[in-house]
Amino acid sequence: MGQHKIMCNWKENMQFEAHDLQEHKVNIDIGKENGGDGAGFSPMPLVLVSLGGCMGVDVKLTLDKMRIEIDDLKLEVIGELDENKKPRTYKKIIINFFVYGKDLKEEKIKRAIKIAETELCNVSAMLSQICELEYNAILKEVD
Repeated sequence: MGQHKIMCNWKENMQFEAHDLQEHKVNIDIGKENGGDGAGFSPMPLVLVSLGGCMGVDVKLTLDKMRIEIDDLKLEVIGELDENKKPRTYKKIIINFFVYGKDLKEEKIKRAIKIAETELCNVSAMLSQICELEYNAILKEVD
């Protein structure tokens, strides 16, 4: 049976520290305007972190399998909240992939993103059930 397990331990005020079985840690808090200290990620942006990390890893793995060499890969993840729902959820998430390299082929980069989106990324699969996901490839040629 596959499963993941994390622990979220309360530190003080509204701060929690999450860790997994390998002791990787993430600080979680809410902003001062909501009674927290702003000392960590808020829960909703952590959803964006999960999506960005999952898609980033899966795109890089796919590019490697396609033997496409890149110099750098950066993801910008933008979540648009639905302010009319309670609790609030994302209505749209946009991921901009900034791919740096020489002689990049846009169609191959887009194909790698599509493979990650539809076949590999579990976080994308879950989020696509509740909101619109948009993926954009921005190629940056380097010398």
